[in-house]
Amino acid sequence: MKKIISLILSVVMIFTIGSVGFSVDAFAEETSAPEINITDQIPEEVMEIAPIFAGSLMQTLGYLNFSNFRLPTSTDDFVDMLLKFLYGIVDVLIDVILKTINLVVPSVDFADKDTYVNDQFYPGMDEYLAQPANDAVWSIGYGSGSIQTGDELDGKHYVGGSLSFPSAKTATAVYDDQRVRCVALDDGSGRGKIVIAVVDGFGLSNTDVAGIRAQLADFAQANDIVGINISVLHQHSCIDTFGMNGDLLKMVFTNPAANIANRLFGADFELLDGRNKAFMENLYNVTEDAIKTAVNTMEEGKLYYSTTDVEDLIREKRDPYVVDADLHKFRFVPADGGRETWIVNSPIHCVGNGAAGTEVTGDYPYYMEQVINEREDANLMVVLGAELAISSDYSPLELPEGLTSIEGINAYGTELATRLIEDASEEVEVAPLLNFKMGQYSVPVTNQILLFAGKLGAISNTVVSTDDLDFNAEIYTEIGYLELGTDLVIALVPGELEAAIAYGGCLQGADSWTGKDFDYPSMQEVVGSDKKLIVFGLMNDQVGYILPDNEFKSLLAGENEEIVASGNKAGSATITAFMELVESIGR
Repeated sequence: MKKIISLILSVVMIFTIGSVGFSVDAFAEETSAPEINITDQIPEEVMEIAPIFAGSLMQTLGYLNFSNFRLPTSTDDFVDMLLKFLYGIVDVLIDVILKTINLVVPSVDFADKDTYVNDQFYPGMDEYLAQPANDAVWSIGYGSGSIQTGDELDGKHYVGGSLSFPSAKTATAVYDDQRVRCVALDDGSGRGKIVIAVVDGFGLSNTDVAGIRAQLADFAQANDIVGINISVLHQHSCIDTFGMNGDLLKMVFTNPAANIANRLFGADFELLDGRNKAFMENLYNVTEDAIKTAVNTMEEGKLYYSTTDVEDLIREKRDPYVVDADLHKFRFVPADGGRETWIVNSPIHCVGNGAAGTEVTGDYPYYMEQVINEREDANLMVVLGAELAISSDYSPLELPEGLTSIEGINAYGTELATRLIEDASEEVEVAPLLNFKMGQYSVPVTNQILLFAGKLGAISNTVVSTDDLDFNAEIYTEIGYLELGTDLVIALVPGELEAAIAYGGCLQGADSWTGKDFDYPSMQEVVGSDKKLIVFGLMNDQVGYILPDNEFKSLLAGENEEIVASGNKAGSATITAFMELVESIGR
């Protein structure tokens, strides 16, 4: 299905160029501006693009893997090599065409990488502690709120998960609430508090995270907050909070002309994407209130950690089949015996209702919460882990025939919650020690389809450019390092991470798609054998799938992830940034 979507997007890109002339005339008339000949507006720098374009083309030719030619070891190996070579030829042709289109498509203004500053970035704590401070004690608070407005069925709210093409994919039913849940944590050392919030939604860009942080700026300063981190549960069945899932045809007809009018005439036409403005404003405000509630209700207590094996309920769809098969549970018990708060890390995609549905559901975490609220009288916040191609497996549940997808999601969430409650695995107390540090880095956008979406204004990420023509763009984002206790490290990753990058086991050499090595240590190796690594994914941004560079396959290869990944440099960029961050801590 995603290959079909990729083809549709490619055709749409070509169609966009042809539609711009018609659309511009309409905008010019509306702004009383003179008619424009688009070709006259191409900057002079285009004439100097040859060296940049040539370099990019040579990089593209690397898909053909001439440097990795070897003699086949069997007939199957020969067929595999031949297919990869043919795929490479097609990839080169498609890439050149799309790069040419992206060179001339009317684009939004990208920030300059050399001068861009994220003024809502929280670097974290200045001091690293190896042991808890004297008289240290955990203080944790919880907050939650509904981000739904009641207008979700008005035909103006798109559902995330897949593109709205050829017709708009607006919400037709609301089965579950759509919420934000958050916790505030402090170890009593005097180095500040941190906040972690998780939104029910398909994605949330760093631009939106910065917007929410801006609303909390005064509160954060007054309450000694050194980190505000916001993630999503990536439900493919919630109101679109990211932007890519809007009406594609409307965006194609309108946004290029709006970009021209905004650039040339100083107009302020709003670009179309998949987000509903009122819904997003409410999301900002409810998240702000929930974070304030979490901070204002912090109370002292003890924190416990345990794991629950759910490997039989997990399906990994992609080589090298590395998966963290545990639910990681942090259970906070207030000293006064009040309501507990559970933070559960899950590696399982929220795709129980499919990617193309129009019904709104919070997926399995919503039903986990219902069970844990009822049976344990506890708060619950689920955070996704390294879940790139990992989804649910219902087969061990032996569900009866004829269940609806919602009934299946309910049963699955109930099973996960039941295992968490009834698991007899030993809990260990987490020492009251919190170390937190964030870094900034850029992910190169080598996927030309995603670059087109960025130029169109269909994604809300913070995109920076390294040249005047926005030919080489990067997503400017964040990565984090969080220690809870003395032996647990949480990597805060801004996308959907391949678990092998975190835990090891990346394919190497001839076993990989490109025939090359992915010559980087795993995140677990970076933090060291004395620490256990956990991944909090989609944290503070959604940069797409993060694959090892040597496993970024052809769009024709039958895999899904490449189509909505930033490109073939995300893996190396992310692990490099994590290595640099850990080194800067100096622990």
